[in-house]
Amino acid sequence: MSIDKSVKRLIELGIDLGTKDAVKSTLEALGAETSYIDEIYITLKNHLNMRAFAAVPPNQRLLFISHCLRNISVCKAEMTEDGYVCKRCGSCDINPILDEADRLGYRTFIVPGGSMVFKIVEKYRPKACFGVACYYELEEAISKLSNAGIPTRSVPLSKTGCVNTKVDVERVIKALNV
Repeated sequence: MSIDKSVKRLIELGIDLGTKDAVKSTLEALGAETSYIDEIYITLKNHLNMRAFAAVPPNQRLLFISHCLRNISVCKAEMTEDGYVCKRCGSCDINPILDEADRLGYRTFIVPGGSMVFKIVEKYRPKACFGVACYYELEEAISKLSNAGIPTRSVPLSKTGCVNTKVDVERVIKALNV
């Protein structure tokens, strides 16, 4: 059974898939593995939001990139009220992501955390949001944006740690092009 059909069936049964805790409870009730709950939750939310996100033109989407992707030993980005302004030095994974997002028409932000994301969302009122961050930040943002009716897509970091992190740039670029 495809993930579409599986998710549709769970929703038809009245299963709540809106929060990470609800997804975890569902997996536990089914006797399924829960050690990958963060990955499962993000994958599920990406899948559930795919059509609504794709229906929004890129120029009405915001892209949020976690500041921890910066190479802090050489980064010259300047902090503003809307986050860091990248100087495009090429020393981290941010530059190629920004290049593709700019080509597509996204409005981009490099942010230090969720509170800034929500201030920016309030200020710019996007129709959809895309995030590149750790699971914790993605889960918080997805939950709040979902409650506001804003479809999201996201790619989690492949190396976490809050400093000099990494992401699969090709995966991000592919997902931006939905």
